[in-house]
Amino acid sequence: MIEEKDILDLAARIAVQARIDGVERSQMENLLASVETSSDPKMSPYFVTLYAYSRVGRKEMGEKTAALIHEAMNKLYEAGCEREEVRKLLGLAKWVYESFEEKELKEEKEGKEELTKVLREIINDVLKRRKTDTRNLTFRDTLEIIRAFREKASKLKSKG
Repeated sequence: MIEEKDILDLAARIAVQARIDGVERSQMENLLASVETSSDPKMSPYFVTLYAYSRVGRKEMGEKTAALIHEAMNKLYEAGCEREEVRKLLGLAKWVYESFEEKELKEEKEGKEELTKVLREIINDVLKRRKTDTRNLTFRDTLEIIRAFREKASKLKSKG
């Protein structure tokens, strides 16, 4: 079995890299839906990995995001995890991903671009201070990124 802390860390890495790679929200939702594709619950991690790489080929997902999904799914499979744990991990990844949204600003092109720029700056700052990259990011690091992003997004909203 795999510990919840590890599931949180894996989910955080996937979500942050997906944001860096510019993965659309719909792809995060489709990734979660791909869990149900396999008739054998034990094979769900492999179906999710295949789906992720198929999105890379269509330029709907970044190579690094797919690689982190592959790594996470391998860990789940090797730990004997099945569909339920895969669903949990990807659901958490979706929540983390959604934590970096700001609907009011996202609807304006300039607001969306500014949010993306701010988020990338915050992520790069945390990674630099931790002397790491997204493959070693922890859930706690991600909570720090979310908090900083929420503060900056609030300031941007009040400015506009």
